[in-house]
Amino acid sequence: MEDQKIAQLESEVKRLKSAVEELIVLNDLAIAAGTILEVDKMLDLIVEKSIKAVKAEQGSILLVTEEKDAPLKTLIRQADMRSRQMPYRVGFHITGWVLNHQQPLMIENLATDSRFHATEQEKKEIRSVLCVPIRFQGKIIGILMVTNKKTFEPFSSDDMRLLSIIAAQSGQFIRNSQLQEEAMEKRRMEHSLALARDIQMSLLPKKLPEMDKLEIHSYFNPAHEVGGDYYDYFNLGPDRIGIVLADVSGHGPSAALVMTMVKGVLTSVAKRFESASHVLAEMNSTLCEITPSDMFVTMMFLLLDLKKGTLRYSSAGHLPLLFWDSSLGICQTVGLRGLALGISKNASYLEKEIPLQPGNLFLIYTDGVTEAANKQMEMYEEARLIEATQEVASRSAPEVLQHIKAKLQEFSATAPQSDDIAMIAIKVRQ
Repeated sequence: MEDQKIAQLESEVKRLKSAVEELIVLNDLAIAAGTILEVDKMLDLIVEKSIKAVKAEQGSILLVTEEKDAPLKTLIRQADMRSRQMPYRVGFHITGWVLNHQQPLMIENLATDSRFHATEQEKKEIRSVLCVPIRFQGKIIGILMVTNKKTFEPFSSDDMRLLSIIAAQSGQFIRNSQLQEEAMEKRRMEHSLALARDIQMSLLPKKLPEMDKLEIHSYFNPAHEVGGDYYDYFNLGPDRIGIVLADVSGHGPSAALVMTMVKGVLTSVAKRFESASHVLAEMNSTLCEITPSDMFVTMMFLLLDLKKGTLRYSSAGHLPLLFWDSSLGICQTVGLRGLALGISKNASYLEKEIPLQPGNLFLIYTDGVTEAANKQMEMYEEARLIEATQEVASRSAPEVLQHIKAKLQEFSATAPQSDDIAMIAIKVRQ
């Protein structure tokens, strides 16, 4: 009778000791997790505590992703630093079993377990395995695995229960760290976009050019995401002005930085040449040297000469010039072939001349206009732009742009704007 009481007491002491150890592990994990933001450091901590809790030689965590071809993407592996054995790999056929069956796995002896076809290397290095799923809100987000008890015994049901408790706590910790990293990345991106937006806005002209025979007006509406639209005016001497409208491929800070280079090069190039085509050829030669190979720039360059009464223009892959002939009352596009800047050093550019007759209207624009979409995913397109321009072509340049802007807003309604919108209207005064 006395022996039975002693045995019961020893069993109770063992149970209480085990419970205290579990609480200590979970408490240590919770305290440490409260100071860690990075996901990788959080995974390291969980593996470290798991190895210590079940006295394993090695442990690892594999995070589950949504990718079908690579569901186990992130791997954090640790070995007990006091162990003399080198870290070893466990094949994905074991972790795959946990994913498929959605439950813990305990292998007492990998070499004799008929469920797995282990390699000779695995049989040599791995004796026992304990593998439990990590869940968050009922969904498996990772797999926690330990191998080989340092006592050379198989893992026990108590070990599985403890590791399952650690995994249950870890799901929330891992997701919290992921959300923290996502928030920090979002703030970093917002800062980069704000900086890029500042760069973009600083490149645009602060005031409109004033000329007796020309009325020039611009409209620029930036999208939420930084684009690569750029326009500018160049005083080329008495009664001569250069006008440029460009669009850098891509979005974000890289596009804004390329815009900075474009403005710098164009400022030095524009006044050295008498023709629009030569300006683009020189721009192309320089940009082929300095821009990233995966980026390019479309550009329209206009040279207006009031003494000669001409507009000469050249295009590098840009959208066609829209021209309203006041004498005929016809609005049409006038395109020119030309490769975008920064693609090939061997590119050459054509040039076209149009007389500056009183009442004539010219409109240049970026693809943010023609590619503006509505909620039905229809684009505004060139035909609608021509129609909107035709309706008010006899009015002033500001009125023309105001009307096109209103038509765009009416078409897009509440659909989000995905790209910058830039337009320049040039009206020859009567």
